[in-house]
Amino acid sequence: MDYLKIILIIIAAVAAIVIIALIIAKSSEKNEYLQLKVNYGRLKKYEFTYEEYESISHFFKNTLKDGEPYIDDITWNDLDMDKIFMMINSTNSSVGRDYLYKILRVPVTNEEELKERDRLVEYFDSHSNERTLIMQCFTKIGFTRKISITDHVDRLLQLKPSSNFNHFVNLLCIIAAVFFTVFVDATIGILLILVTVGISIVSYYKTKARIDSFFVCIRHIVSMVNASRRITSLNIAELEPYNAELKKYITKFSRITRNSWLLVSGKGTSGNISEILMEYVRMFTHVDLIRFNNMLRQLDNSKEEIYDFMGVLGKIEAMISIANFRHLLPYYTKPEFVKSSKMEIKDLYHLSIKEPVANSIYTDGPVLLTGSNASGKSTFLKSVAINAILAQSVYTCPCELYRAGFYQVMSSMALSDDLDSGESYYIVEIKSLKRIVDAATTGNVRVLCFIDEVLRGTNTVERIAASTEILKNLAENNVMCFAATHDIELTDLLSEHYDNYHFSEEVTDGNVIFSYIIQKGKATSRNAIKLLEIIGYDKNIINKAEQRAERFIETGVWRN
Repeated sequence: MDYLKIILIIIAAVAAIVIIALIIAKSSEKNEYLQLKVNYGRLKKYEFTYEEYESISHFFKNTLKDGEPYIDDITWNDLDMDKIFMMINSTNSSVGRDYLYKILRVPVTNEEELKERDRLVEYFDSHSNERTLIMQCFTKIGFTRKISITDHVDRLLQLKPSSNFNHFVNLLCIIAAVFFTVFVDATIGILLILVTVGISIVSYYKTKARIDSFFVCIRHIVSMVNASRRITSLNIAELEPYNAELKKYITKFSRITRNSWLLVSGKGTSGNISEILMEYVRMFTHVDLIRFNNMLRQLDNSKEEIYDFMGVLGKIEAMISIANFRHLLPYYTKPEFVKSSKMEIKDLYHLSIKEPVANSIYTDGPVLLTGSNASGKSTFLKSVAINAILAQSVYTCPCELYRAGFYQVMSSMALSDDLDSGESYYIVEIKSLKRIVDAATTGNVRVLCFIDEVLRGTNTVERIAASTEILKNLAENNVMCFAATHDIELTDLLSEHYDNYHFSEEVTDGNVIFSYIIQKGKATSRNAIKLLEIIGYDKNIINKAEQRAERFIETGVWRN
């Protein structure tokens, strides 16, 4: 009777633990749902290490097709696109985050694809409950750290599955030792059990140390399948094409995910009793190692399918992130793509500036931009470039109107000496410009390029001569070029090929006041010498510098 009471108490205790665990899980799910719903439309701040941030780009690099136009590293860094990506990114999983990064690096020229993205963005923005439920699915996938999931996949598929023969032999030896203990000789049997278990444990951890990191990839694939099941079970009509794709991958990888609970994530146990007990089972039976080898065989030659699977899931979450991004903007517009050479942008602003000055431009050809130092030329160039990239990636432009064609965006702006290769600034600069010249004649998409201070790394005479011919060549090859320069001579030399715009300033009471408003025509003012005066240079230096500049303007000759 006492035994029966003890059994009943144990059963009741287990039942209570299970019920409490279910209540806690349900409460956690509800809190997560509410938190995701409340935080929608807010800037989500991340802190990535260098290794983690570098790994984000690997899905883009590993899935880029041969000959596919993309935003190269020079342009990406010139425009500080890392900051723009971080502003847009509000994802809760590696697949969504990495896909979002990829679409920014690979702007498309297919308007149907852009409108499909916009359709999803608009749906998620207007359907709070469905959006939040799907966001919960992606939180279950989570993030990989430091190493991209695509790198995990590549490494995993290069690993050849081992034979399970030794694992089965270890298990049979332990079972045989147990039988020997029970039916033959307990003393010798216990010794045999200790020996076989010891050998099994040593063998287990030796093998586990070699493959433990690969378990992360398996866990991630399992999480992707489970998230796909949850998404498809919501039966959202607007996601039907994606649900069909996800169901295909669920079927494909269902054999791999079966009994995946036998494997740990690669981070060790969670600390609860059931997991600790399961760890002992793994040590004695090698059941996780056996299952891992079977999974490897089933994953053979599946790299492209895994990448495609990540792409379908990633696109869904990336669109939610874009919907969130639109709420962060003071105003935005959807781009209008035209087949003419004209570009019209109204009230564009730079995303990274707290109180930006909006500017507008209308042109049907290349633009030469002049103006004083710090007047806003570089910021304007970056604003136009970022608008063009966002138009062809997230279908969202930080301006009132964006009407232009499709482009391959390139830049040559924030260059520096290459200390590693020993190349001077000028060599780095002409190489950067050369890649734009080459793209103009070899690419299938019209180039939109941005050049800040053309050939600043060399002397005045050769700079003006070479700049004229390079910019003329770009215009003759149908490049939509925006070039900023201090060399006012270029405005006349290139007047047949470039529209002239400028930024100006006012000097009042010893201060230089910039309007940061772009104006038609070439610059007529200079402020370099005036700035020397404002910050306190000797008046003798100022006066002589002004006289020397005036003599050169009158005569075209520098004198001692």
